[in-house]
Amino acid sequence: MKKTLIAVAAAAALTTSAFAEITFGAWLRALAAPIAHNGEDAIVAYGNSWGWGARTARLDINGVSEDGKVGFSMGVFNDMDDGLGMGDRAVIWAKPIDQVKLSIGKFDSPDNGLRGDLCYGSWNWLRPYNWLYDGEGLTFDGIWRKGLMAEVDPIEGLHMFAVIPMSKDYAKAGEKNPYVKYQKAEDAYKNIQAGFGYTIDGIGKIKAQYIGDYTEVTVDGKDETATTGQVGVAFDLTAVENLYVTVGARFGIADKDYCDAGYLKMAYTAGVSYQVTDQFKVSADGGVKMTQDDSFGKADDPDDMAFFAGAGIDFAVADGVNLAADVRFINTGRGEEGDDNSISFLVGVTKSISSNGYIGVAFQGSTNGAGLINNGWDNAIAPAGEKGDDLVWAIPVAISCWF
Repeated sequence: MKKTLIAVAAAAALTTSAFAEITFGAWLRALAAPIAHNGEDAIVAYGNSWGWGARTARLDINGVSEDGKVGFSMGVFNDMDDGLGMGDRAVIWAKPIDQVKLSIGKFDSPDNGLRGDLCYGSWNWLRPYNWLYDGEGLTFDGIWRKGLMAEVDPIEGLHMFAVIPMSKDYAKAGEKNPYVKYQKAEDAYKNIQAGFGYTIDGIGKIKAQYIGDYTEVTVDGKDETATTGQVGVAFDLTAVENLYVTVGARFGIADKDYCDAGYLKMAYTAGVSYQVTDQFKVSADGGVKMTQDDSFGKADDPDDMAFFAGAGIDFAVADGVNLAADVRFINTGRGEEGDDNSISFLVGVTKSISSNGYIGVAFQGSTNGAGLINNGWDNAIAPAGEKGDDLVWAIPVAISCWF
């Protein structure tokens, strides 16, 4: 991202002054489909790749002291429907020593630098929903929490972190004052997220973490609580030039009787990307997932497990003109019967019109009710009903820019 730098002088004492660097940046992508079909009607729709309303303006602001010891990061987003609001990050941080960083605030998913990503094809357009894991966090989950994070780099190549969630999202109202929400310390620490990443020079990076998930459930008509969560491990291979390979596994920690339907039992994912030439790149990913209550598949065939796979290409056709295409598949959980396969596809072209942006157009769709960007957004190109067997398709126009 290209940023604008401003040196801001602040009076630190009567005779001295300290300087800080304040950087402003932005990255935006908005899509509008002048024609689409939800399986029942021809419609128009707009948004961005991850759904909800179209984010048509934003400002990312980062500040750091001259000595690099303290700073902050924040985002201001302006969505087409929801107006001005807080962005994905709002963090203040300090480094008492070079090896330790403490942060307080709202963290964005990649903040600890360990999330296992592989993004290609329709992930950058209208995302279909015929996958189990994909794109951001394919093999290793990031952070979606508010609270206190400690990061430690004790030796070269080793990065450790722990996040204590302190959000009101986890809190409950007090008995004496029902309007005051608080968390018990024991509950907060049951939701802790902690892990590490170790870079092996010239080979790759190994990663592991624990994510707590303290939940309240109903069992046999009684309210119960259960400390559940998951353990994740992953490895990113970077030893071969132009080749990136990432593999990961997740294991749920939960008693079958003390978890919601579909709670994770185990999942295995992998992705590969190879830059064949300067103009041509191929990517592929896939995975399998099982749940505690065997919720995938038909009611009379509970041993089914879900799996997904995808592949795509990126090709620089000419100066500033780029082609992207992909196809993705999931084996179960779609359509009227809930067990139909679903295939999604994309063919898209973008044209750079500036060093800071591009425009593009694509044709994409998904079968058996998987939908496109259907995560709760009213204007999503989703099936007309809650379930459907029809093809959903769209011809989105994309505009992206960065500063």
